Amino acid sequence: MSDDPDKVWPTGLTIKEAEEVHSYIIDGTRVFGAIALLAHILVAVSTPWLG
Repeated sequence: MSDDPDKVWPTGLTIKEAEEVHSYIIDGTRVFGAIALLAHILVAVSTPWLG
């Protein structure tokens, strides 16, 4: 790998590229969490779950 000061070790991405990938990961985690929360609420309403 070249000695480009804009690249971040060990990925080889620039800071801007790394922040973009990070934002996609965070957004995906939020969507997954919202779906999981909705699924848990639906299960709690439809079954005698925890009382």
